[in-house]
Amino acid sequence: MVRSALTIAIALSLVLAFVISERLATRQAIADVSNRAQSSAILLGASFRRELDKFRLVPVVLADDQEARNALTTRDPALLLRLNQKLEALSDETRAGNVYLLDADGVTVAASNWRRADSFLGDSYAYRAYYRDAARSGSAQQFALGQRSRRPGLYISRRVEADGHLLGVFVVKVDFSSLEREWQETATNAFVTDGRGIILISSNPQWQFQTTRPLSGVERSRARRALDFGAVPLVQNALYAAGEVAPRNRATPKFAYVEANENVGAGWRMHVLESTEQPLGSAVTFSRLAVAILALVVAGAVLLWRMRRRTEAARIERETSARLAGMREQLVQANKLATLGQITAGVAHEINQPLAAISAYAGNALVLNRRGDHEHASEAMEQVGTLTERIGIITRELRGFAKRSSGDAEPVAVEEVMAGTALLLRDRMRMLDARLEVEGAMLSVRAERVGLEQVLVNLIQNALDAGALTIRILVTPYKDRVAITVSDDGTGLTDEVRASLFMPFKTSKRNGLGLGLVICRDIVTGFGGTLIAASPPAGAAFVIDLERA
Repeated sequence: MVRSALTIAIALSLVLAFVISERLATRQAIADVSNRAQSSAILLGASFRRELDKFRLVPVVLADDQEARNALTTRDPALLLRLNQKLEALSDETRAGNVYLLDADGVTVAASNWRRADSFLGDSYAYRAYYRDAARSGSAQQFALGQRSRRPGLYISRRVEADGHLLGVFVVKVDFSSLEREWQETATNAFVTDGRGIILISSNPQWQFQTTRPLSGVERSRARRALDFGAVPLVQNALYAAGEVAPRNRATPKFAYVEANENVGAGWRMHVLESTEQPLGSAVTFSRLAVAILALVVAGAVLLWRMRRRTEAARIERETSARLAGMREQLVQANKLATLGQITAGVAHEINQPLAAISAYAGNALVLNRRGDHEHASEAMEQVGTLTERIGIITRELRGFAKRSSGDAEPVAVEEVMAGTALLLRDRMRMLDARLEVEGAMLSVRAERVGLEQVLVNLIQNALDAGALTIRILVTPYKDRVAITVSDDGTGLTDEVRASLFMPFKTSKRNGLGLGLVICRDIVTGFGGTLIAASPPAGAAFVIDLERA
């Protein structure tokens, strides 16, 4: 009877363990997908804003061109020819779709495509909103289909005037087809919407001019009257219509996709959709496997308890735990010392320069003192003191990096960690002609300074090994967390490398052990944070997520 009751209790416990572990694993998988979508949206949004800012400057600069004003005023064929050639060269250099100049009546008088059969010369665009708005208020932008090409693009316009009188309007058409191809190559469901929720630019060509919400008949009519979208139906995207997309702050397992979005200006938003199917399937499988392993461990523990006394089992468990903790600490320290060996030569160079200067200043001080020039001798000795302090800063940072980490998370200023990291790697980056850019709010996080510094040094060293010349660290606060994104313009990660990125002893380096990233993730996990690999359009990016202090 007792045995039957015990068997039933064990069976119920296993079922309960399966249910709880599956729920916890599912929750964590959703959180990971949400964080990955948010990181991608931040990276793609920043890249998209830079692209737009570049093109917005073009009509502003052209509107101040005196030669363009003269061409509009005189209609001199020679001036118009030179202007056509200038716009053609500018279009090729900036990769703009087209650059053209309209007169006060909205008729094209110069264009970058003046040589081609589909040239805009002589065409009237007075009906376009980008002409009317720029002529009236000075500048405008409009996303619409091309009159001739029927290809969509963003038209950015700027008023050209003299003594307050309208002379014409400069227009730049931005073609996003190359950007869409880049998004397609990264296998990212990324798209940009306007303020009405209409998809303007998308990695999925079939989604273009669909909507994220139902449009009213009035909204459709207004869009068509403005000739923005021609005769496209402007129907709601099937995923949104079926309710399969959830914002990242409301994501649950019942949704097929998690959405993150970022404001990119002018009422537009960058969206990234991350599928939950594969992560949830992996999480459920892993949780079930973990419970099964746990059941085996429990069964083994019962057998061990029957074979040995309880105190012996406890002693073995304590010794094993202590040994594993010691081995982990030794592994972290070994990784740190290996990294330290790589940067020692650079630090030595940083110290040799002030040492040479100290020797020179000290010698000069002796000579000046013998001559009785005590004032200049004192100045030389002050320089010796300044240089000595500089050496002290470098050696303190080196000694602090080399010492064993306490492992205790406490408030750490991100700015101090960045300064220490930059100091340790400054000479190597100078030799490689690489640069480190740090942006964002310099906040405090819950971590341990030496450990966090070790993680950043590892990530930057990996970027330099991958040929990166620009390494960017972006500190982004959200809610009670802080995301530290380390991105680079190196060779990036192949699908094969990405699949085994955090697996021990898997490495793409000739002399690597495949433990660097594994140790980095363990360190960050010890702080109560996460370390993940993002999916930028180019290069590589890693996101450290920590609790804000």
